[in-house]
Amino acid sequence: MSTSIPRDFYFRELDISVKEELLRDYLLFLEESLVGSRRELVEYVLRTTYNGSPTLIMRLKDEKGNPSVELAVQSARKPRVWVIPLKKGLKPEDAENVIRRVELATLYYLESRDVAKACFVLLEKMKLGPERIKEAKRKLVEKLFFGTMFPLFALSLLFAYLLFVFLGVYVFVAMPLFQLLILLFSDKIVEMMCDWRVTRDNRHVYLVCYTMPRTEYNEFMKRYYPRRFEIKRQLYEAMIANNMNLTPEVAAEVFMKHGMIVDDLHKVAIKRINVYGIVSRIFSSLGLPTPRIALLNTAIPNAAATGIGPDVALLTITTGLLMRLDDDEIECVLAHEASHIKNHDPFMLFMLSTGEYLLRLFVFFTFIYIMMNPFVDLIYLLVAFTLLFFIAKFFEARADLEAAFLTGRPSVLARALKKIALRRLLIEKYPRPSFESWLSWDAHPPVSWRIIRLERGSLSMREHPLMASVKDCILGLLSTLGL
Repeated sequence: MSTSIPRDFYFRELDISVKEELLRDYLLFLEESLVGSRRELVEYVLRTTYNGSPTLIMRLKDEKGNPSVELAVQSARKPRVWVIPLKKGLKPEDAENVIRRVELATLYYLESRDVAKACFVLLEKMKLGPERIKEAKRKLVEKLFFGTMFPLFALSLLFAYLLFVFLGVYVFVAMPLFQLLILLFSDKIVEMMCDWRVTRDNRHVYLVCYTMPRTEYNEFMKRYYPRRFEIKRQLYEAMIANNMNLTPEVAAEVFMKHGMIVDDLHKVAIKRINVYGIVSRIFSSLGLPTPRIALLNTAIPNAAATGIGPDVALLTITTGLLMRLDDDEIECVLAHEASHIKNHDPFMLFMLSTGEYLLRLFVFFTFIYIMMNPFVDLIYLLVAFTLLFFIAKFFEARADLEAAFLTGRPSVLARALKKIALRRLLIEKYPRPSFESWLSWDAHPPVSWRIIRLERGSLSMREHPLMASVKDCILGLLSTLGL
C-alpha cells in the first residue's frame, strides 16, 4: 500500500548514514524502540511505502490520550522523517523533539548493529611495547583529569574535610597549597600517564583497523590479544618499509600471516590523521602556542586540557576519539578544549574551589555552634558541591560557544557529541534532560541540552560568551521545571 504526505508538516533528513545491509531491519528496530514502554501513547503503527521506499507510520497521542502527531519515517541511506500535526497549537519544538527521538533510536540501532573493530595505533616515531599504565590507573586518570580539573579539586575538598576531623587546624593551610601543587603539575602528571607524544616531527597518527562481525569479537580477542605487540611490530615495520605509506593491502598481508581472514565480512581499513596539524591550526587561530599533545590509548572517546596556562598546557586525546570521529568532528572537539586553555579554565576552577574552602573556613566556621552539627555539615557540603559543579557548567557551555564560533560549524560539534555521548543521551532520555541532570556532580551540562543549543544556533552574545552561557544554563535548568 502506498501513501502520501499532507502539506502541513515538519520534515528533516537525518544527518546519519545507514549502510545498505542494515536497512532491512531498521524500521522494525525503530518501531520497537519508539513504542516500547509507551505503547499506551501510540494509537496505531502502519508499514507502507512512500515513493517506492519502505516507510513506518505511527500515530502518537498526547498525555491526555488525544491524537497529537503522525510520524512517518522513510527507510533510506539517510532516513527521512516527517511529523504531521493532528491538533492545533503544536509547538515547533515539540515536533522537533519527536524527530530527535527518531534520531537517537537510529544512532542506537547503528551502534548495536555495527561491526566490531580491533585497531592498532601507529605513529611515525614510536617505541613499541606494552601500554604504559594499567587499566585501574587509566580509569583514575580518565575520571579525575578528563574534561576539567574540577572533579579533582572537589575530591580534594572532601579529603580536606575528612582530614580536619583527624588533624584539626593544621590542615587549613596545607590543603590550598596541596590543591595548587596539583594544578601546577597536573599537565606533567597526566603526561606521565599517557602512552605517546605527538609533535611537529611526529604529527600523524595511523589507525589500522580490522573489522569483523560482532559475534566473532570475543574469540578474536582470546586468540590475538596475547599476540598484539608482535602484530603491531610487523605493521610498523611494514609502514617504515613502504616509506610511511601503509596501505590496506599491505596491512592485510600482515594480518593474514597471523591467520586472520580478510574478505567481505573481515575488512582492513587505515585512517591517517594529522593530529599535530589540526591542533596547531586551532591554536594559531586563537593566537596561542601549540600545546604539548599526548595520546592515551583507551577506547573511551574523549579529550582534555590540563595545565595552569597556555604556555604549559597539555592537550590529551584518546585513541577512541580518533577512531570514533571524522576529522572535522575531531577539530570541533579540540576547539572546545582550546577554549578551556585560552580562558585559563583549570585555574579559574581552582580559584572557585579554593574560594569555597576559605569561605567555609573563615565565615561559616565562625558560627561554630552551627557547623558542629554533623547533619548541617553534610547539608552544607552537598549544597556547596552542587553549586560549584553548576558553576563549572558555565565554562563548559562557553567552550561549546567558542568552539562553534572558531570553527563556524556548530552542527558538526553537535554531531560529534552525539557520537561521543550516545549512552549518556539514552540515560538523559534525549531530547529532554531532567532537573537532576543539571544538578549532578558533573562539570558538563546535560549533553541533550548542549546538542540542541548548538543545532538551534542559539549562540547569542558573541562578545560575551561566558555571560551568554551563564544565562543559557540558568534558563536550561528552569526549563526542566516548566518555567
